[in-house]
Amino acid sequence: MVLRILGCLCLVSMLVVGPTQAADNTLRVGIPGFPSLGMNPLTSTNLPALYTLAAVYDALTWVDSKGTAQPQAADSWKSLNETTWQFKIKPGQMFSDGTPLNAEAVAFSVGLMRSAAGASYTVTVEVPSVKSARAVDDLTVEIITSTPNPFLPQELSLMRLMSPTNWAKVGEAGINKSPIGSGPFIVETWTPGVMTLKPNPTALRKPKIEKLELRAVPDTPARVQALLSGKIDIAMVLGPDEIPQLEAAGHKMVFQQEASIILLAFITTKDSPLKDVRVRRALNYAVNKDEIVATILAGKAPVATQTAPMNAFGFDPTLPAYAYDVALAKKLLAEAGYARGFEMVAEIYAGNSSFAPLVYQKVASDLALVGVKLDVRMVPIPKYAQGLHQGAWDGTGIGIDYNSMPSLDPLRGFMRHSCLWKAPWYCDETIMPLLKEALGTFDLDKRRELTKQVLRHQRDQAPGILLHDYVRFDGVAKRVKNFDIQLGFVPYEQIQLE
Repeated sequence: MVLRILGCLCLVSMLVVGPTQAADNTLRVGIPGFPSLGMNPLTSTNLPALYTLAAVYDALTWVDSKGTAQPQAADSWKSLNETTWQFKIKPGQMFSDGTPLNAEAVAFSVGLMRSAAGASYTVTVEVPSVKSARAVDDLTVEIITSTPNPFLPQELSLMRLMSPTNWAKVGEAGINKSPIGSGPFIVETWTPGVMTLKPNPTALRKPKIEKLELRAVPDTPARVQALLSGKIDIAMVLGPDEIPQLEAAGHKMVFQQEASIILLAFITTKDSPLKDVRVRRALNYAVNKDEIVATILAGKAPVATQTAPMNAFGFDPTLPAYAYDVALAKKLLAEAGYARGFEMVAEIYAGNSSFAPLVYQKVASDLALVGVKLDVRMVPIPKYAQGLHQGAWDGTGIGIDYNSMPSLDPLRGFMRHSCLWKAPWYCDETIMPLLKEALGTFDLDKRRELTKQVLRHQRDQAPGILLHDYVRFDGVAKRVKNFDIQLGFVPYEQIQLE
């Protein structure tokens, strides 16, 4: 199957589909955009790939909101020892091109991740412990890890499975024109603005709708208006400000706490006042996070107390948030030699949150009261990605998160926010022995205690201004039933339309 690549459509033409969709069984979803690296599922793990890949591909597992791995392509699994896992594949599965989804297909995906070409794939980076895989028999695959990893079943939900036959046929360059998976839908057409999908007749996750349309609508107000006018049924990535008008129209806003915390991370690998821990702590005391949550997030998110969300494994409830204390902030700045403050630049990508600019502008406003001038710069995703992967930051602050998806293991956030990252912006050598010990521990009770120690150390070192737990806001039309998003997974197959 080869997609018909059509010409570019403008935003208006994308949304002109009639005043209401109530008469048909097509689900229309407005999303901020499509994956920038395309439909190779190993190249993306988060937004906006979250909305597209789950419709086309299956993984061995999916993870529920409590962080528990659930069967998807796999039927069951067990650890044979600390570095060897055995997964049983559900019988009778196939990709939409007729290729069997079996142990060999799973081993193919692992081999692709571990190949030279796959070394830079996002999933390879996000699941670093996977070393190799082999098919024991048609429905049994053995996966070897390089280090003990008790969260491997959860992490393998990121490794969505592709048809080996299709890969051999079209290669990496052709996968965007021919994305073949075993998920509930098959891509029919894909323009720069709209992806249309039809049900996959061979899928185990059989959808309840006749058609799915994913529409790229980058502008948040445009997504809201499209939902209110009936042009789309779900508007992804909204903000709390839209709650009143959606509810007044009979629609609803769905909230979900995600597995991450939002912060203004400090770049301490550059010479700046932020190298001094007193300055980093001062900036935390200078920002009124309670007010941010109450006024910008409608009280829907807790204030971050540590570099892990409240639902994470090893979260330490005894750790307090940095209090709002302007006097203490000024005192610490003076002790560090910055009584008159200083200037800093922070780069922000707001594509995953419509309210992020308001949050960071409020941070800037609060910092100004202690003499720190924060220049908040909104940057496009290519520029932001260059900073993440190459360290090419213009300033000394980054709007970012500590992400523990999909396992709810907060140590995942340290893969980036530590010396472990290939282009680190915060590298604290004093935490590395403890962090490596925690990462190498298979026993969950011991790992939980070590994780708490890591979180306490990181909180005390103030690697950034800890702001709030991340909460999703998605607008859902009243004709949509059974909409839900789990940790990094959209179960499109369960959605129904009235």
